[in-house]
Amino acid sequence: MSEENVVIANPIYDAVFKRLMENNKVAKFLVATILDCKVISLKATIQEHTKPHKDTGALTLYRKDFSAEIQDKNGNNKTVIIEIQKAGNFGDIPRFRDYLGGEYARSEYPIVAIYILGFNLSVNSPAFVAYPECKDLQTNQKLNVHDNFVEHLTHKAYFVQTKRIKQSLNTKLDALLSVFAQENFASKDKTTKSFPAEQNIPEIQELLTVLQHAAADDKVRKELEKELYYQRYLEQTFGEANKKIAEQATEIAEQAAEIARLKAELEAKNK
Repeated sequence: MSEENVVIANPIYDAVFKRLMENNKVAKFLVATILDCKVISLKATIQEHTKPHKDTGALTLYRKDFSAEIQDKNGNNKTVIIEIQKAGNFGDIPRFRDYLGGEYARSEYPIVAIYILGFNLSVNSPAFVAYPECKDLQTNQKLNVHDNFVEHLTHKAYFVQTKRIKQSLNTKLDALLSVFAQENFASKDKTTKSFPAEQNIPEIQELLTVLQHAAADDKVRKELEKELYYQRYLEQTFGEANKKIAEQATEIAEQAAEIARLKAELEAKNK
C-alpha cells in the first residue's frame, strides 16, 4: 500500500456523491460491500438530489433507487429495490418515510434501504443494520422467516453515520467507510479530503479515481458552491429550530432505550 495521500472530493456532498453513484462499478461495490452480498446486476431507476424550497427552506435529500439482482451467501438469487438516501440534517428523517411510502406503493419487489447520514443517531456505531424481527405471538420466540409476502411488507435498512467513522483500511468495508469519514480535510470548506492512495483493493482505487476527478472538476465545484450556499442559508434561517428538534429526538431515543433495557431486565427476573 502506498504511503502517499491523494486529494479527493468529500462524498458527503450531493454533487460528489452523485458522481460516485453514476459510476456503475462503484455503485455495485458500495451496495455489495454494505449489504455483504454479491451484486449480479444494478440498474438505476430514480434519482433526486438537493432542491431547496424558497419558502420553507426544506431540502429534498439526495436519493437514488436501483433495481438489483443480488446473491446471498447461500447462493440464492433475488431481485430487490435498493433505495439509497443521503441526508445531512436530522430534520430530513420525516422525508425518509415519505419516500419509502411511495416506493412501497410502486414496487413489486422487496426493498432494501441504505441511509448515509451526516449526523449522529443514538446508536454508537459507524455502520449498522436494522431488520424487523419476526416473533411467534403465543410463545414470543423469534422466527426465522423467508416468505416473499412478509419480505414485501417489511424492509431491511442499513445506516452509515459518517461522523462516527474513524479511518481504517483493514477490510473492504473499513476502507469504504473511511472514504466517508468526516476528517482529514484538505480545504477549509471541508469539500475535499486527504486520503491514502490505496493500492491493494482495486474497487477502492477506482472509487478514489472518481473522487480525485470530482475534486478537480469545475462543474462539480460550481455545484458544491451552490450546495454550500444553501447549507449556510438553512443554518442561519432554521439552524436553531433544527438543533432543538435533534436534541429532543435524541432524548426520546435515549429514553426508549432505557425503557427497553428495564423491560428486558424485568422479563429476565420473571423467567
